[in-house]
Amino acid sequence: MKIAFCTPFKPLNHPRVSGDVTIAKGLVRFFQEKGHEVQLVPHVSTTRIWSTPQRWLRAHIAALEIQEYLISENRPDLWFTYHSYYKAPDIFGTLAVKNNIPYTMFAPSHAPKRKQHWKTCTGYYLNKRALQKTSHIFSNKQRDLEGLEQVVDSANITFIPPGIRTEDFTRDKTTREKNRTTWNAQNSVVVLTVAMLREGTKSEGVEHVIKSCGTLLRNGYDITLVVAGDGTMRSHLETQAQQLLPERHHFLGTVSSQKLPQLYSSCDIFAFPGINEGLGMVYLEAQSCGLPVVAWDHDGAPQVVTDGVTGIITPSYDSKKFTDAIGKLTASKQLRTTMGTAAATHAATNHNMHINYEAMDQKLRDMIQH
Repeated sequence: MKIAFCTPFKPLNHPRVSGDVTIAKGLVRFFQEKGHEVQLVPHVSTTRIWSTPQRWLRAHIAALEIQEYLISENRPDLWFTYHSYYKAPDIFGTLAVKNNIPYTMFAPSHAPKRKQHWKTCTGYYLNKRALQKTSHIFSNKQRDLEGLEQVVDSANITFIPPGIRTEDFTRDKTTREKNRTTWNAQNSVVVLTVAMLREGTKSEGVEHVIKSCGTLLRNGYDITLVVAGDGTMRSHLETQAQQLLPERHHFLGTVSSQKLPQLYSSCDIFAFPGINEGLGMVYLEAQSCGLPVVAWDHDGAPQVVTDGVTGIITPSYDSKKFTDAIGKLTASKQLRTTMGTAAATHAATNHNMHINYEAMDQKLRDMIQH
């Protein structure tokens, strides 16, 4: 099957590491492994395109090129758009419909409140129009289902639980002793957080982890914090960590995905609030490597972390309960082991990408056959 793969928000080669790009790349790789030919639609960012006239000509030219492609001998069997929403709606997928090509989407959203403000209403209606033209939608976020069902028949929506390549994230203790010696944390409980250290909710979340670990250290807990990730807020966060966790923190910068399993396996607890975290793939990676998770109930974490079984979910912005949860795990090796073992099983059973995406692949094949 030839699949036209469209990413209106970010291209696959976007320089900033993000969950969006990771998921999109994972989809492409999955389709290719299933024997499909993935044809990347030339990327034209549609982020607030209605407010930037200088991009309209480029979009028009792209539409003409896409139309030629859709009627060519190499035309796709199916159009597949990853992530369309009011800020970056898919404005090209409807061309597939005009050419009798099934139009599908993965991980779109529909936010009715966006039609009420003049700055967002155009994007809202462009996105709504695209959603209503689709043959089928695949949603990987439970929170998005209610909004989507307001504009699309529920029979045309399939929920696909988020997943990762769990075989790439297994417990690997080969560098555990070396890393912990480097961190001077041979006998300490190591708390890990992984995030882009850019301004906004990411760095805010890391600040909460730093403060909680600092409180626990002052209260006598033998704890060390390790932070993986880089960004403009790194210096600020390092200064804060030095004040609250003197000689008990380590900022590693960006860690490649190939080395992440060894990093997860060198630590004991994964903690990150997950403010506005739509899915939080890091929670799945950490659990797959056998780490119990501490996170907030703010957004995506509860969808992938089983409270009281694979980790502890605390009320959002309740610093005391977040701190207490990290402290509870820090104080009990048995609890860390029990939850960590359950976490790895949970990830492998419920969030294996190969298993979860299989239903989507079969649905797409059925659409082409009919």
